[in-house]
Amino acid sequence: MKYNILKASLFALFVLIITSCQEKFNSKSEKDFKISKEKVEKKLNADEKIKLEKAIRVIALKAMMLKWDESNKYKGKSFNDIALELLDGLSYSSVTDLAEDFLQERNKKEAEKLSTEINKLEKKRTAILSIQKQLNLFKIESLELNETDWFGEMSPRLEIKYKYIGKADLKSPFEISIELKEINTKHAISIQSHGYEKEDYVLKTGESVYPTIILEEAKERNPHIWNNLKYPIKNPKLSDYNLDLKTYVSSIYANGKKIIMPKIDLKDIETELKDLQSEYNKILKSEGTLDELELTDK
Repeated sequence: MKYNILKASLFALFVLIITSCQEKFNSKSEKDFKISKEKVEKKLNADEKIKLEKAIRVIALKAMMLKWDESNKYKGKSFNDIALELLDGLSYSSVTDLAEDFLQERNKKEAEKLSTEINKLEKKRTAILSIQKQLNLFKIESLELNETDWFGEMSPRLEIKYKYIGKADLKSPFEISIELKEINTKHAISIQSHGYEKEDYVLKTGESVYPTIILEEAKERNPHIWNNLKYPIKNPKLSDYNLDLKTYVSSIYANGKKIIMPKIDLKDIETELKDLQSEYNKILKSEGTLDELELTDK
């Protein structure tokens, strides 16, 4: 036991002697700093000089953050003044330790921030999925292309059979949204909303609604697709006509409360979550050392 205490004491003394022998920065002024830096670097090898330069740049970043985060404390002091204060009286090893402490502290804070953002997004995604499930009450049973008179000209028309698949009769007001866009340009050919009021409309399970879309604009934009077609065309593959159809229940009343489909696309949330998780994993793998940084002149 006594041997271990003696051994630990000797090691601490050895570290103290080594540390006290190291050259230290004098940062009372810019000129003093440059002179002391030259003295410090004389005792360093090439790799240590690079590590020191990284550490000084990291401490400069720490000075900037202190100025922003504690503006009252550092009022009237420049970033450079704060950095010099942080470096004053430190040896090479103390400077590198200070820089790595800052890197590790920053990684911890950034990981906590990202974790909070990820949790918020995951809750948002869960809420949207829950709403989508509540509004998933219809399915497209069939499509048909026909012709119709449109201001004296024959124009193609898309007829949609939209079947109610809910388990109970739908007596509350609801609204259906229909979006038809060109695939290649994302141009909206038609964006419609169809509302069905409670007092006028009761929809039984298995019944359908029949919205239609006039395709005159689609024909004008791509006449080569629509010329010489023979109607009716049952269950057409809309992608063959450069069209993408999206139908959904945009709102409904349930238990006296209106449920509205969120405007945000779930794909956008998934993409953002993926990016945040990637950044979070990257930070977790980082040890917060100067060796992980690249020294550049840019």
